Amino acid sequence: MLPKACLFDMDGLLLDTETIYTKSTNIILERYQKGSFPMEIKAQMMGRPSREACHIFLEWSKLDLSYEQYVQMQRELQSELWKQTQPLPGALELLRQCKTLNIPVALATSSDTYNFERKTGHLGDMFQLFENNIVTGDDNRLHPGRGKPNPDIWFIALEVINEKLRSKGEPEVEARDCLVFEDSILGLESGRAANMRVIWVPDPKLLPFFSLSPEQAADKDIIKCSSLKEVDLRKL
Repeated sequence: MLPKACLFDMDGLLLDTETIYTKSTNIILERYQKGSFPMEIKAQMMGRPSREACHIFLEWSKLDLSYEQYVQMQRELQSELWKQTQPLPGALELLRQCKTLNIPVALATSSDTYNFERKTGHLGDMFQLFENNIVTGDDNRLHPGRGKPNPDIWFIALEVINEKLRSKGEPEVEARDCLVFEDSILGLESGRAANMRVIWVPDPKLLPFFSLSPEQAADKDIIKCSSLKEVDLRKL
């Protein structure tokens, strides 16, 4: 049965931004002669709000930097790199399929507005498909400390869709009828905590550092795919 709404993460799912995060982080580590950025630490950071992810990194690296100093370094390094981001395989085609099937979509990303605008500014045709149904990690409706794996961001994204449906006199979509697309374990957990089905598309390089619990592995509402190219909404 077709989902009644599709909700998407962004980094590492729709866009190839994770390679840029790794590159800029390794540049910083090299400056301080700290070695390379382990995938195990990267896996722990993925899907978290910026401040939480930075805390994990700074705790591991022992760099004598404040959160603000570290973020500023990253922004300076990434300012040009973000212009190179491209859709991951199958992402644009899936969004277009949602449009064709008249399935409303929303974006729910832990990226703050600053980074979101720089990652997507050159990809207007793709992100226009969301019709402004976009929730970023610094959205004022998202309470501090309630990022993924909490379900809040998905409920906010669904409410954005439902607000438009109500204005048109159409029935609202319930959480159980939504399909969440995620690449991180935290995102998967947050989607299921929202009582939504989840398509999980982990990065193969990070898969060794992700492990599903026995309950998650047996959960029929979690579908693992190696690429968004495998997803056909008409066959779920």
